[in-house]
Amino acid sequence: MAVFVALVLIFGVGVPLGLASAIGTVARQAAAAVGVVLVADTDDEGDGDDGSGDDEDSGKDKSGEEKSGADKSSGSDKSGEDEDSGDEDSGDKDSGSQENGSAATAGEGGFEGRDQIGRASAQEYVNIDDVEPNGNIKNGGDFSGGSYSFSCPLSDHHNSDNFIVAPGKRNGAQHTHDYAGNESTNAASSENQDALEQAETTCTNGDRSPIFWPVLRDLEGVGPDVGMDGGSLDGNIGSFIVPASVDYTFHGHGTQRTEPMPLNMQLITGSAKAGSTGEGSNSKFTCSGFADRLTERYPICPSGAQLQRVYDFPSCWNGEDLSSVDFVSHLQYPDETGECDGDLIPVPALRITVSYDQPPGRSFAIDSFPEQQHDPVTDHALLEYLSTESRAQAGADCINDAERCEQGADDATAAGPRGRSDELAVTKNFAAAMSGHKNAGVAHAGGHR
Repeated sequence: MAVFVALVLIFGVGVPLGLASAIGTVARQAAAAVGVVLVADTDDEGDGDDGSGDDEDSGKDKSGEEKSGADKSSGSDKSGEDEDSGDEDSGDKDSGSQENGSAATAGEGGFEGRDQIGRASAQEYVNIDDVEPNGNIKNGGDFSGGSYSFSCPLSDHHNSDNFIVAPGKRNGAQHTHDYAGNESTNAASSENQDALEQAETTCTNGDRSPIFWPVLRDLEGVGPDVGMDGGSLDGNIGSFIVPASVDYTFHGHGTQRTEPMPLNMQLITGSAKAGSTGEGSNSKFTCSGFADRLTERYPICPSGAQLQRVYDFPSCWNGEDLSSVDFVSHLQYPDETGECDGDLIPVPALRITVSYDQPPGRSFAIDSFPEQQHDPVTDHALLEYLSTESRAQAGADCINDAERCEQGADDATAAGPRGRSDELAVTKNFAAAMSGHKNAGVAHAGGHR
């Protein structure tokens, strides 16, 4: 087969167009596999786990068997017929050697799951036209009052660390992250908070928050991490797709007064292990122009539309902790009306919207742990809030005054254009609720540093 592929690539004759394209893809994947064979990992470090608060079932386990939950985003069971997405994928998970499963065995280098490498199945892609509208799936996204946005272009550094969930562990994520904000983020950041707080930042308002999420890859390309941990050794192949834009907007929610976001708060949305545990998923995908159609599957967007990943973070704080043992219990999501339960304190609800010029068909997927096989339900994002008290207070004031604001380089918040994710109208009773609300701040143990 290899000789035949080589002859076709050299002479390019006697082969139908569709077959030639398929052979080209196999050749590229084979090249990636060769890179893995040539590079051996010898470090003895364990893999990191992820935060996974209780949530809805992801709809599919990694053995390929369907779970009982329905796919809320598409209105159909994920075991149903394959959507028309412009590809002839059979729909089964590929355990395939083209993603280097045969070269990287279980526990090689101390990293688990490498014997379960595979690619996303056809059922994990859906045509955006087939997604049920007005299905605000999963948690968060019920906004009211005002908002404030800020700008943090992507950093030029990548790694497969996760200093929040796997502190001090190189390749603790076993997949590569895009970073924005803080320029120094790596596995050691948890051990050197001063360096993290003094590092350079991409944020135009001076915010030093480290913000990160898994990279999106073009599966037809060749990435910079062939034969490397977090790359092809962990089943992540293809070239990085650089986001066309990223929007960061903090929103109000419910009718209670919003407190400023505490400094050093650690926030997580989603779970990198949701494909196997069935817990913690909060993945949301859509296409530009289809904001009312959110899905937990990879959307196939029409020509001219951008693929969008939407990250809604929890915003009901316990008033004491900036992190927690399970990484998530110090912050909860509001209910379906945007209200925080019990004595939980409302803080701004962050929504990050990452937009891409999308490759055609099913030739894209997010990075994941090897055994998660690029399941879209594992999408997630994390950050530690390293802004300033003045920015945090100014942002909360914008929300409570039902204004749309944008933070700039002057460390202040002024009325400005609405953020891309800031498309919801002010709740009718919000202004009245705020006018009658006690203006005194809420006393809490966490404080603002």
